[in-house]
Amino acid sequence: MLAFRMAGIVRVSNRAKRRFRRELVESGLPDEIVEELVNYFNPSTPLREMLFRFSMR
Repeated sequence: MLAFRMAGIVRVSNRAKRRFRRELVESGLPDEIVEELVNYFNPSTPLREMLFRFSMR
């Protein structure tokens, strides 16, 4: 059950990242800036750190 909930959280995080990228591109920002912003404000990074922290135990 926990694995399904974690998969749901990852799916929502990935969807948010794609939507964020789409909004930046539609606002007219250059591709280099979009890539930097998407990498800097990546919502899945804290999630991955948390998952790896608990999997190391």
